[in-house]
Amino acid sequence: MLPLEVTGSFWLPGHEQAKRHGRLVFDPKDGADLFLTEPLVEVRPDGVMVELGGATRDRIFGLIEEPSYGQPVTLIDCGWLHRKKFFVNSILVGGHFADDEQTVFESVIVRLRDAAPWVGKDAISVDVDLAVEGVDRREMVCRLDRPPASEARFSRGKVIVDFRWSREDVELQSFKINVWPEFVIEYDEMTPLSVVYSDAGNLYNLSSLCTDRADSFDSIVVFRSDHPELVRSGAPIPGTRREIEIKARLGDLSRRTEVKTLSATEVLVPLDDLGGVQAVAAWLDSAPSLTPIIGALLSMRSDGIYSENRFLNISSAAEGLHRATVGGSYITPSAFRTLRRQIRRNGVPPEHHAWFSDVMAHANDPSLDRRLRELVSALGENINSLIGSDVDAWVRAIKRARNNLTHLDEGREPLDGSDLYWLAESLFQVTRLCLLQRVGVGAEGMSRAVRSLRRRGVFHEMQAAVERIAGPPPAAGATDA
Repeated sequence: MLPLEVTGSFWLPGHEQAKRHGRLVFDPKDGADLFLTEPLVEVRPDGVMVELGGATRDRIFGLIEEPSYGQPVTLIDCGWLHRKKFFVNSILVGGHFADDEQTVFESVIVRLRDAAPWVGKDAISVDVDLAVEGVDRREMVCRLDRPPASEARFSRGKVIVDFRWSREDVELQSFKINVWPEFVIEYDEMTPLSVVYSDAGNLYNLSSLCTDRADSFDSIVVFRSDHPELVRSGAPIPGTRREIEIKARLGDLSRRTEVKTLSATEVLVPLDDLGGVQAVAAWLDSAPSLTPIIGALLSMRSDGIYSENRFLNISSAAEGLHRATVGGSYITPSAFRTLRRQIRRNGVPPEHHAWFSDVMAHANDPSLDRRLRELVSALGENINSLIGSDVDAWVRAIKRARNNLTHLDEGREPLDGSDLYWLAESLFQVTRLCLLQRVGVGAEGMSRAVRSLRRRGVFHEMQAAVERIAGPPPAAGATDA
């Protein structure tokens, strides 16, 4: 998102007669702040102005002077820092929305920094006519072929992958053509801002998983039919919808704002390998139920996190993905209920029943050993190229590291931070590919992704970490703690 620094007038909804001049500053990494020349006040029916300090303002309205004179803005969830300063969680540029019931929209356009290499559609071709037989002749022909849009239905509307372009010329010097893909969601009914945020975040998460790095938002723009474009006089233009841009502190904020441009050849799972726009639609339906799992998984690519926390996050994501998509139990649920009743009736004193119920709450869940092996088996032949041929050692290493970090027994041997990182990387790759496989990645796409990971040269580091942490296999009849 582009930063913003503008001046204007600001007031509390319903108290326009008490406008205050101020400056609104937004930075994609640091968020937004409102600086006022005088405190905001409410006007009582008798005309007396009352300053209310502290707390949070659900909405503050404004009219900013730049980039478009008289542009209305709504500041949402504003924290009172002192009498003349507020921290602003979200900004809507282009309209006034007094409460949550009014802050609903028909559609949203999400533009992501890494969308072009992820979508992978080449729209610009260049033909160069070089010098021939000593004749100094150089001609260049650039052609723009805008790719067609594609769309698919999901439970709350339809998602469209569309393409836009722009042209920038400097007279007698240069011209520049920009082409970019964007994700458009047209909702079946008016949709709250919170759901729009969730859908935009899920697109961001999917792109980050497929490109193998934290993406960022270029822009998020929402629309509704009762907010048309306006002419200079303020009259509406029939049949149009005004852009209402969202500015908020979103995404992985541990990363630097400026990163190198991603090449299409560096993308782990291109959108076509994922299943195209149909897979995006399926993701919008399934991702909300997997939000904690996806968040834990993506911490692998976050800066500023300890190796121990990173590993525990990834192991939690792996267990959660298995629980949500595979499930299962040690014995049948009915047999477990019968066994639990018998033990409670015959072996647990009444004063310990509550404790016993807590202990047995997840006693019939599959073990971590079983969860890991079932995730690995879902990847089929690709798994040997991903974690090596000794699945037992890999499972043993994951279990020992997880137990080492959670049980904190006396005398336990500390784990090397580098080994933990590479073991987490190995588990991350398995869990990520299992998740994307369920979204729509086919056998060929999965094989290409695994080959891409092998070419990155991290397999040997992961394998060495597994060998060091797993140690020798346990003796016959022994088990890991």
